[in-house]
This record gives sequence, C-alpha cells and structure tokens, in this order.
Amino acid sequence: MLHDRLAEYRALDVADDLARELRTREVPAADLRSLARRLLENGTRRNAVALGIVMLGIAGDHRDRELLLLLGSLEDLTLYAAVALANSQPDRDAAVYELAQRVDGWGRIHAVERLAGTQNPEIKNWLLRTGFRNRILNEYLAHLAATTGDLHSALLAPDVDAELLDSTADLLAALTGWGGPAQDIRHYPDALPVLARFAELLHEAPPTLRIVCAVGSFPQQLKRAAPKADWEPTRISAVIDQYSALLERPDWRELVMAELLDPVDDFALNQALRSSEAVGFDAYPHALAHLRKGVLSVYAWQWVAKRTPDHEVAGLARLTQEQLPLDEMASGPLSRNQSRSLWQPEDHILSVVLARLDHRSGDVGAPLLRAGIRGRTVRLRNVAIRKLAEVFGPDLPADVREWVGAAAVAEPDDVVRAELVKLLERATLDFEQ
Repeated sequence: MLHDRLAEYRALDVADDLARELRTREVPAADLRSLARRLLENGTRRNAVALGIVMLGIAGDHRDRELLLLLGSLEDLTLYAAVALANSQPDRDAAVYELAQRVDGWGRIHAVERLAGTQNPEIKNWLLRTGFRNRILNEYLAHLAATTGDLHSALLAPDVDAELLDSTADLLAALTGWGGPAQDIRHYPDALPVLARFAELLHEAPPTLRIVCAVGSFPQQLKRAAPKADWEPTRISAVIDQYSALLERPDWRELVMAELLDPVDDFALNQALRSSEAVGFDAYPHALAHLRKGVLSVYAWQWVAKRTPDHEVAGLARLTQEQLPLDEMASGPLSRNQSRSLWQPEDHILSVVLARLDHRSGDVGAPLLRAGIRGRTVRLRNVAIRKLAEVFGPDLPADVREWVGAAAVAEPDDVVRAELVKLLERATLDFEQ
C-alpha cells in the first residue's frame, strides 16, 4: 500500500528528490492530484501526508488552497504546505501569507522565509509589525523582515505610529544580537540610516518599557559589531552617541524606576530589570524585594542570583527555602520520559540558586540540595548531584549520606542512580580512611 510505503521514509530527506522525479516522469497532473488528495484526506501517518503535500504542490491548483492551509496549520506540516502553496496557487504570496498568520514557532519561520522579496504592501507592513515574531527566536526572521519589509522607507514616513516604533525596537534588538542563526545587523545595507532615523524618532516620542529594554543593549552591541561590519567609523560613532544620549534621559530612567517599584506583571518586571543597568539604576534591592513578595519569575531569580555577592549567597539560599515549595518539589523522582515535559519555573529557579552554592553553603544549602536530588525531573537531580560534591567535598556528613542513600534507592533512572551511588562510595571510602 502506497500510504504505508511512504510512511517508512523521513519526508524531509526525500521530499526534494520526490518532486524532481515526479517532474521528470511527467505524471498526468489530474492523476497525481487525485492521489495526493487521497493521501491528505485519509492519511494517518505524518510522513505519508507530508509527501502527499509535496505531490499536491506539483499537481494541485486553486481548489486545494483550503486543504493545504488546514494541514499547514499543523507545525510538523507547515514547511511542506508553504512550499506547496507557493508552487500551486495563482496568488502565491497571499496564500503563503495566510498560512504564516495561522502558525507560530518553526511553522512561522518556514512560512515567512517563503515571503522573502514580496512586493505586496500589506505583507511588507505585516512583516515589520508582527511577521518576524515567533516563539523560537526573532533573530531567524529579523533580517528578512527589515529588508523585504523595507524598514528604512517605513521609518521615513511622515507619521510613524507607536506600534511600529515598538516593533522596530524588537526588530533592531534581534538584528543587533549578532552572531545568531541568520543574517544580522552586519549584513543589513540600511543598518546605519535605519538606526539613525529610529533614534531621531525616539527622541520625539514618549518612551515605552519595550523600547527602553531593546535600546539598552544597542551601544554595546554596535561597538562589538563595528569591527566586523563595513561601516564608516565616524557614522557608527555618531549612531552610538545617539543611543547613549537617549539612555541618559531622565524620563527613560524614571520609567524604569516606576516599573521596578510597581510592575504590572512579571514580564514588565523582567523588562525593567533588563533595562536598569543601561539607564544607570541600581535595581538589585528592588528585585530582591519582589522575590521576597513571592515573585516566581525565572528571569528575576536569574538576574538576582547572577548579581548576588559571594558572601550573600547564604541569604539567597534562605530566601529560596522560604519562597519555593521544597516539600512538594521533592515529592519523588520521575523517569526521564515522564519528567521531560514537567520542567516548571520552580525547578528552574531552584537550579539557578543551586548553581551559586559552594563549599561555604553547606548548612544553609543542604535543604535545597536535598530537594534537588529528590526532584521530579532528571535535569534538576543532575544539577543537585553535581553541586553536592562541590559543596561538601568527598566527606559527606552522616545526615547527607543518609538522604543521598535514600535518593539512590528511589531513583528510577539508571544513569542518575549510578552517579548517586558513586557519590556515596567516594564518601564512604574517605570516611573509612
């Protein structure tokens, strides 16, 4: 049966070869379209359906648009559907654009990549405001959006609205985070005029936290990128000066201060923390106060943990004991497969704090380590095991050996259990000697 044979292949590996072979053999379009439709409408295996989409991209027409859009909304099939829509639909860009709006993540990336070079004004505007955003990394689509969307011309318009300013901040932040997975600010021909024009617009506009957060990294990132880019030194220096001046403005600093004192949500708190050092504001006491109030933002805990002096790590460990439900988190280990999707913010926070423990943290860090090696996820248990050796050395106290032994007995993962046993054996050997 063809469906089952196709299902045996990895679609991504054979899709291009299949398309070339079908074109070479000149299979009647009506017959191929009929076969492809049957695979799409009745298929039960991903690879078979994906290769059916490839066939429909060769033999399909406007009648197949809705079926391709429907199946393309499934992220595993978006790439195949985007190519098929581009190959089979008379309004190629409009069809792919409709699909791109339905998906996120890798689906959005695959679809938007097929819109490179479009001249459709609606699509170009969408790329600049929304289309580059995806839950993977904005860096994947930032360069495409800025070039295809003609960001420079958009910013030269007489009335640039607040939405475009905010999206431009995110777009340029992605571009200036160079060294990522796609072309960046160094490969953008309009980089300096766009950056200069954007700074001019920001000088006249009221600041938003999104803009301050994005712009905060521009001077440093542009200085790093300059030696790798073909920019005139005087021009890039002028642009850096523009952004440095913006970051020194009192209203920008006051905005960050206000958000730190009373953030509307965790996202606003995170953005304010990201922006604080750029505007010259010491946010550490305020961030610590939010953690004491029960904020469980992973970024906020990471931010505080990174900036906590070594001599104050014990205080951070005590705060962690107060704020995290350690007994619940140590309710019992799960296997690797069971725990793969259970990584919660609390697990991440505990792992962040565990990373700061050292040989001076024994007594105060012990409850955190005990919760860690009895945690739900293999990832957390591994972090705790590594830290146990660092905090206590080979000479584990008797009570620690006791709960490490209990954890080894309960551990369902062979690799993790072996590490616990190894830890115990080293401790016992040292104790006996």
